[in-house]
Amino acid sequence: MKRFFSYLLLVGFSFGFIFGSVTLGEATTKKRIAVLYFQDNSRFDSPTGCGCVPGFIGAIFSTKKRWDLEAGFAKMLNRKLVETNVYEPVPTDELLDAMAMMTLSRHNLRKLDQSERATLAKHLNADVIVIGDIRYFNQERLRTNASRTLREGGRQAPQGQATASYSAPVILRGSLHRVTIKLNMKFYNASGETVAEPRIATTRDHSYAGTRFASLEASVTEEGTNLTFGQTSEKQRRNPRPIVKPTELNEIQFASAEYDRTLFGVVTNETLVKVVLALRDNVGPNFITPWEPKPATAEQEKQNPSATSSGPVKGKVQYVDNENPDKIYVNIGSDRGIAINQEFAVFTKGRPIRDIDTGEILTYVPKPIGTLAVSEILTGKVSVFRVVEIAEPLKIGDVVSEVTPDVLTPEEQE
Repeated sequence: MKRFFSYLLLVGFSFGFIFGSVTLGEATTKKRIAVLYFQDNSRFDSPTGCGCVPGFIGAIFSTKKRWDLEAGFAKMLNRKLVETNVYEPVPTDELLDAMAMMTLSRHNLRKLDQSERATLAKHLNADVIVIGDIRYFNQERLRTNASRTLREGGRQAPQGQATASYSAPVILRGSLHRVTIKLNMKFYNASGETVAEPRIATTRDHSYAGTRFASLEASVTEEGTNLTFGQTSEKQRRNPRPIVKPTELNEIQFASAEYDRTLFGVVTNETLVKVVLALRDNVGPNFITPWEPKPATAEQEKQNPSATSSGPVKGKVQYVDNENPDKIYVNIGSDRGIAINQEFAVFTKGRPIRDIDTGEILTYVPKPIGTLAVSEILTGKVSVFRVVEIAEPLKIGDVVSEVTPDVLTPEEQE
């Protein structure tokens, strides 16, 4: 009996040891990343930092000295690291404790030599040290307006009818906002040695073009087309598009959820995703980020063979919400291995191809009209897309095709 109990104890201890080892192994698989600081050399604090007019008016309407880019970029990069579930950012309180132990200030961090970086990495139990240099952070604006009054009157009316005249303004408007962010990054290993110094840049435009005749107004942006008539409220007739107005930016806190809705926020997030990809490529490990399409599993391949077929992923627009252009339902879901923010080209029916003898329409030449991006993956078979840019209104049945790397512009491949 004693031997039996001894055997059970030994087995229990063995299982506990194995279980503890597995748990410990899983807990230590994440790489510890210490984001020390970002240095702001963008001159965004200048009166023209967000593309506003300089001088007194610029001081009123610009975002001058309202955003702490150095702290904000570090905070947002740490969020991206958490989202990978592979990298673990070093908490700020741990960094402050290590700095206190080494009697370092924020200014001293910028003067560390290799041995000091190694000591700091040891205190933080960090695998990688990251620092950033914000070289460019700017929003430029180009705006045009033209107006003319159209008058009509004095025509001879048919007998028995009164003559009539009218006057209506015709207004043409257009604007282009461009946000560009450029970062110089440095990655160090636990020994304080330089691993990589990637340079990262991202540019994105937001354009607006509109025509107004009396109370009829039509506008086109990269988010879609809008047509209004009468005294429609600004909230109703304005498409949900990136926030670019300096007066609105003044009220938004950097790195907040609302900041993500600005054109600055869109470009900041895209730039920091590139930083994470640079980390993966230079320090490892190799993994699929949340912002990249995931390969289909064996079960998905069995259920949906077309998901792994050669060529880009394709689907069709199933529903367009006219009240919200960012709610476009497409029959492409998680079964196809797509990712949030992944971009797709959209095509509508172009010129018909007819049988030269019978005149029967055989097919249509696809006509590219813009770009969509994945906003939310609902199920394995359907997702919600948003408009990135569009040249004409979307229709149910329009074809959506994955944008593959070989057709990206050089700017998009940065």
